[in-house]
Amino acid sequence: MVDLCLQDCQLHSIAKPSRRTAAGAITAQSREGPLENTGFSFVNCTVTGTGRIYLGRAWRAYSRVIFALTYMDDIIVPGGWSNWGDSNKSLTVFYGQYKCSGPGSVERRRVRWSHELTDVVAQPFLNVSFIDGDQWLGPSPIPSMLAKPKFLIDSLY
Repeated sequence: MVDLCLQDCQLHSIAKPSRRTAAGAITAQSREGPLENTGFSFVNCTVTGTGRIYLGRAWRAYSRVIFALTYMDDIIVPGGWSNWGDSNKSLTVFYGQYKCSGPGSVERRRVRWSHELTDVVAQPFLNVSFIDGDQWLGPSPIPSMLAKPKFLIDSLY
């Protein structure tokens, strides 16, 4: 079981540049059944880089991934999501966006089986309660560094 809620992060693709085909995917979530309470949520992030990539691909039949309040550069494949060659997964995966921006976030170009989330539907995915973080995440020992992940990453180089 894997839960992930990333907030205020910067995702930078280093995929080989290509105008025609996708070179990979940001996510490959593995939710196996409709009652499994798992998934990935990216909130207030930035997606930049090179190449053409999917936001996610359906590793398992009930994959669930949400991007919310996220800037997406033009590296995102217009369809956004991949069923990984299995059209049956298009019926069961849950892929969505909520109030995203940037040239790679255009909802009207997404695959038909993805979702533009409403305020009500998006709400559970917008904080660590999505992963029951209030039950197992303690206070951060370095809150100022975690509040600015880009600064933390930049300072390592």
